[in-house]
Amino acid sequence: MKALNNKEVMRSHIKFAFYMVALVAVSQLCVFSFMKVSSAEVSAIKERTGDSEEIYAAQIAISEDFSDIFGLYRTFDLSENVNPDFLMHSIVTKKMNVSNRVQTLGERDAVLYRHLLLQMDDFLRVRDSISALKKVEATAKEDLIRCNEESRNITRRVRVGRLSYGKNK
Repeated sequence: MKALNNKEVMRSHIKFAFYMVALVAVSQLCVFSFMKVSSAEVSAIKERTGDSEEIYAAQIAISEDFSDIFGLYRTFDLSENVNPDFLMHSIVTKKMNVSNRVQTLGERDAVLYRHLLLQMDDFLRVRDSISALKKVEATAKEDLIRCNEESRNITRRVRVGRLSYGKNK
């Protein structure tokens, strides 16, 4: 016993099967495209992350080099038994190494360090001036203390008429 609309039912089943196959194929294509795009994005993210980590490590190394330079420069103020020529040579060498490292970084990654390098000479000149003025101040203080001591010694000697009296400690 065949149904009266057997041909229409068969066409509907075939049409449904065709749409189902097409839908599965499109779904598979979408999933494949998504996987391809996401793997490309993940590899790009990993590449950028690697670059960022390298830049970060280089920036940390440059910061430590700047700390070393300023630490060496502080040695001028902290100890008097320093060989200034050797110390200045060390500072200049470290500054050149930092300058070379900064040049290897990108323009946007080293803006602060480039500015600091440009201003470092002025900063070091100011520190030299401050150190020189501290030495002048220390000399003036020593002279003032010596003059005060001499003045005390002189005022202790009192002259009354022909007699002179000296107060000794």
